[in-house]
Amino acid sequence: MMGDFGGLFVLALIWVFFKLVSRSREESAPPPARRETPPGLGSLNDPPREEGRALRMLLRELEKAMNPGDAASRGRPAGPTGRPAARSLPPAEEVEDREVLEVAPEVESLEREPRRAERAAVDQDDEALQVIARRAASTAARAGGRTPADHRKFDQRIRQEPSDHTATRALTPRQLRDAIVWREILGRPVSERDR
Repeated sequence: MMGDFGGLFVLALIWVFFKLVSRSREESAPPPARRETPPGLGSLNDPPREEGRALRMLLRELEKAMNPGDAASRGRPAGPTGRPAARSLPPAEEVEDREVLEVAPEVESLEREPRRAERAAVDQDDEALQVIARRAASTAARAGGRTPADHRKFDQRIRQEPSDHTATRALTPRQLRDAIVWREILGRPVSERDR
C-alpha cells in the first residue's frame, strides 16, 4: 500500500518539476505577438487553455522519459501488448486457417432385419408314424407268451450270479462299540426315548 502512494508522490514531484521548468521558459521567452481574435472565440491566452497545453506537453515529456526506446521504434507497428513489435507480423486474416473441420453427419439406420437361417420343413405326421411303428414292434416282441425254454434261460442266468451277492461283511467288535457311542452322541436324549 505504501508503494502505491510512493509512486503517486514521485509522479507529483515530476509534474511539479516540469511545471516549474515550463514557467521559467515562458518567463524567459519573449511574449508572442498577439493576434486579433474574432469576436465570440475569446483570447488564445486563456488560462485554462494554457494549462491544458502545459499538461499535454508534460504528458509528452513523461512518455519520452518513461519510454526512452519508444522514439526509435515510432515507425514500427504496435504489438499485441501495445509495445512496438520486434518484427512485423502478417495480418491475421492472411494467416488464418479457413479449413472447416465439421463434417456433415451421415445418417445410418441401425434397424435391420435379423438374418435367420431357413427353417427346415418338419412333417410331424412322419415322426408320429415312426414312433407308432417302434411301439408296435416292441409290443409285438413282448406279446408272445413265455415258453418253457424262456423260463430255463432265465433260471440259468439267475443261478450264475454269486450266492452271497446280498451278503454284508461282518463288523468287528470295535466297530460295534463305536456305533453304540455315536448312537448315544447323535441319537435322541435319554429323556425322550421310548421305554
